[in-house]
Amino acid sequence: MVYLEEVEDRDLVREQPGPYEDDDEADYTDTDSSLSSAGDDFPSSLTSSETVLDRIYALKDMISPSTRRSITTTSSNIYSALKSTALVSGKGLYVLSTGGLMFFIPYMMVVMEEQQYVEMEREQKAKEMGSEIMGPGAQTGGVPGAKASL
Repeated sequence: MVYLEEVEDRDLVREQPGPYEDDDEADYTDTDSSLSSAGDDFPSSLTSSETVLDRIYALKDMISPSTRRSITTTSSNIYSALKSTALVSGKGLYVLSTGGLMFFIPYMMVVMEEQQYVEMEREQKAKEMGSEIMGPGAQTGGVPGAKASL
């Protein structure tokens, strides 16, 4: 035959912390608890020893190795393509800019020289027109007996 004996649990018998019946401490609220602070999402023991990089690195176990390999391959291919595009476009820009300078500067000098010749011809024609308007025997420049130069 089996005899049952009741064993008291000491944790159930002892007094547990709970609300106070005293009026002074009934209005007390715990403002230091981790549940009441909005910015504390993680326990303080984890935040002091674990960085964000450690947490991100730990996420690699959630992704399968084949998926990680394909992500790595794709990202390295994109990086290589961007790098080669940047190098080629940089070299092309260098060639265009130096070639443009080599041809543009001499061209601008020739154009400016041509403009100077055109301006000199206009001044010469204006002098001729002015001397024709004054007449063939008119004095120019205040010097008596001087003729207009052609």
